[in-house]
Amino acid sequence: MTLTDGEGLATLRCSARPRIQVWRHSWGVRYSEGGDFHRRVRAKTHMGREHTVPGPHGSWTVTDSEDAGIPASRPSDVRAEDGGPASVPSPTTADTSYAAGALGTGVEVLFTTSERALQWAWRVLQLARGVVEATPRGDAFIREARASVVDFLDHIPPHVRRSVEEVLVFCNLWQAVGVRLRRRGGFPAGDDTAWRQLCEDVELLQRAAQARLGTAAALEQGLLKDLGHLRALALSCGDSANEVTVGMEVFTRCIAELMAVASAVRRAWEAAAHELAESAAWLRAGDPAFSAWLAEHLVAAEPAWERTQKIARWLRDVGAFAGQP
Repeated sequence: MTLTDGEGLATLRCSARPRIQVWRHSWGVRYSEGGDFHRRVRAKTHMGREHTVPGPHGSWTVTDSEDAGIPASRPSDVRAEDGGPASVPSPTTADTSYAAGALGTGVEVLFTTSERALQWAWRVLQLARGVVEATPRGDAFIREARASVVDFLDHIPPHVRRSVEEVLVFCNLWQAVGVRLRRRGGFPAGDDTAWRQLCEDVELLQRAAQARLGTAAALEQGLLKDLGHLRALALSCGDSANEVTVGMEVFTRCIAELMAVASAVRRAWEAAAHELAESAAWLRAGDPAFSAWLAEHLVAAEPAWERTQKIARWLRDVGAFAGQP
C-alpha cells in the first residue's frame, strides 16, 4: 500500500506572542551504536524539554511529557534505577510529541485570533460607511483602511481554514503510517522489504511537513508585510481620531497577534520536518536495530498526533458551522 499526502500547499496564520523553545538532543549522539541505544540512555541524565505555547488565556510552559498526558517531574537530574526500565522518553517520541502538541495549540489559537480579527474587520467597514471626512487627508485614510480590511477578508480567513485542514491531513497521514507499522509487527534482520517501506513512510511524512513549513514561512512573511502597511497607515492619520482610527488600531493589534502565532506554527513545522529528515538520513544507513527502534517510537508518538487531529477536526467543523468564507 502506498500512502500519498493528497493535499496541496497551504497557508498558516496565527496569533498571540508565543515563544517555542526546544532543547533538542542530536539523534546521532543519542543513537550512536545501533542496538546499544537503550543502554546509553539509561546511563545519561535526561535533559528536560520545555516549550512555551500560546493559549486562549495567555502563554504557559509545558513539557513533552505533559503533552502526552503524563505528569512531568521538574528535577532534571533524575536517573533511572540500574536494571529497571529507562524513565527517559526517546528523542523521537519527545520531539514528535512536542511538534504535535505545539501544532494543536497553535492552530487553535490561530483560529480564535483570526475570528477576533474578522469581527473587527467587519466593524471597521461598518464604521467607515458612517464617517464623513471633510479633509483630503482624512478621506484618503478611510479609503486605505477600507482597502486593507477588504484585502484581509479576501485572503486571511480562507488561509486559516486551509491551515486547519493541513494539520488534520498530516495527522491522518501519521496515523496511517502507524497502522501499517503495527500490522507489520517486528523488523527481523535482513528484511529489506520492511526497511524500504519504513524509509518510504518516513520520507513521505518528512516531505509533507516540509511543504507545510514552506507555506507557514510564506504566511509569516506576508503577515509581516501587511502589519508594516497597517502601522504606516496609522502614522499617516496623524493626531486625528475618530471611530475608524480606533477600530483600525484594534484591528492592527489583532494582525500583530496573528503574525506572532504564525511564527510559532512555522517553528513547530520546522521542528517536525527537521526530526523526520534526520531520521530518514539515519534509516538510509541500513541499521536494522535503528529501523526497529524508529518504527516502535513512531507508533508511540501516535496518541499525541491523535489529540491534535481531534482539535483540528473540531476547528474545521466549527469554522464550517460559523460560515467562514
